[in-house]
Amino acid sequence: MKLVQLRRSKVELGSGGVEGEGGSVEPGWADLSDRQQRRVRYLRMSLTDRCSMRCTYCMPPEGIEHVARSEVLSLEEVALVAEAFARWGVERVRLTGGEPTLRRGLAALVERLAQTPVGAQGEGATLEVAMTTNGERLVELAEPLKAAGLGSLTVSVDSLDPERFAAITRRDRLAKVREGIAAASAAGFRLKLNTVALQGFNHDELAELCRFAWGHDATPRFIELMPMAGGRLFVPGELMPAAAIRETLIQGLGAGALEAEGRPAGPVGPARYWRVRGGAHDGRRFGIISAMTENFCDTCNRLRVSATGQLHACLARDDAGDLRAALRSGIPGRLAAVVAAALGQKRDTHGFEIDGSGGPQKAMISIGG
Repeated sequence: MKLVQLRRSKVELGSGGVEGEGGSVEPGWADLSDRQQRRVRYLRMSLTDRCSMRCTYCMPPEGIEHVARSEVLSLEEVALVAEAFARWGVERVRLTGGEPTLRRGLAALVERLAQTPVGAQGEGATLEVAMTTNGERLVELAEPLKAAGLGSLTVSVDSLDPERFAAITRRDRLAKVREGIAAASAAGFRLKLNTVALQGFNHDELAELCRFAWGHDATPRFIELMPMAGGRLFVPGELMPAAAIRETLIQGLGAGALEAEGRPAGPVGPARYWRVRGGAHDGRRFGIISAMTENFCDTCNRLRVSATGQLHACLARDDAGDLRAALRSGIPGRLAAVVAAALGQKRDTHGFEIDGSGGPQKAMISIGG
């Protein structure tokens, strides 16, 4: 399959980092570590603040004010930022949104990123490229993205009940998403299904969601509700703690017990994984992302880049460094300086509170899911 090539700008990646017409302007370093000596190996990059759905925990009911297209990083700029981070030791890039499949030229971007060497010497391993999507366009995109080099997919699905799905996404598209999941499974992706676990909404579906995921050779994962958008989207009583998720699954799956997996090496994400012991699903695994009640800040290895090139060291903070301005300035050392400042200011832990306070003012869709 012949893919459309991304147009390269005057800014290129050379042996010393990002280069302009005057030569190397960005120094590289062996690895990225913050002041707590947490090594950054994982970069999440949002491609757009637009989405075909309106999930209640991600976007306010009135929507958001979308940024001008000129303020959004071009795919060429996305690639240049990712390539710089790869030279500095980042091993995994996850493409997010909004909804990343809305960007034209996505397969060409994936192909370029998947060929990007990791490390200052440009030898050996290449970037692992992953993507998070609502799954709506996977019927037509799963095969092209797999051929381009996308390694893994995470699909968001918060209910298997059409009415509930429409209520939480504000769109009646469950059938399309289920078709997309089947297409992704058939294409051979490493597949995960993400569910925001909500007490009083989908708590009675967690076991069914596990069985659905396992039936598609996917790993189910459950996420605690986080107070984004200044807590405006946080509904008291809906937070389902990780301990309650585990207990619900023990009962719903008829498990004798759950066994915690050790944390693997590599550029792994925030989920902690468990295996079912006993019963009909013995040996099956699922994950929980428990930012609220069992936080994982001490092992955080991630940075986030919004669609406008704002670098966030923590999802729960509004402070950001402007990679877009640095990249477009052409000033030697500016990109590296922004990254170094973000790492130097990365806090020990997030500010999320159980009562729904302590989160960023931005909605999830504006930072990148």
